[in-house]
Parts: sequence; C-alpha cells; structure tokens
Amino acid sequence: MKLHQIHLGRKSWVLSLSLLISVFLSGCSNSDIQNVQQQLSQFGLAKPVDKPADKETPKAWGEVNFTHLVPVDIDTAAARLKRYYNFTSDSEIVAARNGGKGNAGWVASAMAEGTEWDAQPGAHYRMSRNWAVKDRLILELTRSGNHTIISGIYRSQDEKHLEVNWTKNLINQVQLVALNNQEK
Repeated sequence: MKLHQIHLGRKSWVLSLSLLISVFLSGCSNSDIQNVQQQLSQFGLAKPVDKPADKETPKAWGEVNFTHLVPVDIDTAAARLKRYYNFTSDSEIVAARNGGKGNAGWVASAMAEGTEWDAQPGAHYRMSRNWAVKDRLILELTRSGNHTIISGIYRSQDEKHLEVNWTKNLINQVQLVALNNQEK
C-alpha cells in the first residue's frame, strides 16, 4: 500500500486549522459543516462529500375489507383461524420467553414480530400477523348470539396481491376455515 503525503503550504495549513477550530467552537449544524467542507474542497484541502441519494419512497399500503357471519361459536372460530393462519397469542410468547433456554428471549421476540393478539374469550378476538414483508392479515371476531362475525382486513404493498383473483381466494378461505371446511 502506497502512502501519499500531503504537503500543505503554511497559508493552507493555517486556513484549514482556523476553519476546523471555528467548526468545533460554533456548534455547527450538518449544513454548516457541509458548507465548510465545500469551501475546503474549493481550496483543494478536502475531498468533496457526496450527498446521499434520495431514498425511494415506499409504496402505499392498499387494503381489502371483508365480513363474514358464520354459524360457529366465537371461541371455536377463533381457535380454528388461529391454528390455520399461525397467529401467535400473548401466552405463547410469554411461554417462549420463560422457556429457560439461553436464546428464549430471542425466540419470543421473533414470535412477537409483526403479530397482534387480543382475546376476550366468549366475546371478542383480534389477531393479525405479517406475511412476508409486504402483506398483513387482520381478523377481528365478534360474538353475535351463537354466531361469529368475522371482520377482515388484508393489506398489501404488492398491487398483484390486491387483485380480485388473489383476495377472493383468501376471503373464501377465511370463512371455510372458521366453518372447519378447509384442509391445510
């Protein structure tokens, strides 16, 4: 590796030292520091700093809403949907955290990532989880006598996943799972 020595003249050295001292004493913002760097680069004393590229704005989430009324009690419907779609309950996360193994905290954290669980057995359930990176399924179950109202929201940043053919299958599948008519 070849090292290059930079020989600064006395005037350049004093100028760069005075600019450096003024930067530290003035409590400059990032834009002030960039201005100083630009001035230094004009004198050939510093390499110009590239500005960071503008980050691509993420796509907006689209969503499809649906509702089913199923002739199944709420606890049974919730258990079927939880099992089929691998929703994680708070008690499962706590059990994993208290598992006693060295990595139990990490396991619990991974299980909790992107999930939501709220249960009032016999009355109401809310469960959600992320699928891959760009999809999310949210199911809310409410008791209606001996029946269950399933309100669902499917969100995605992938436009193809919001097309009727894609969402129609999911919407029908949710109802079939709650009715116990869907094979995994």
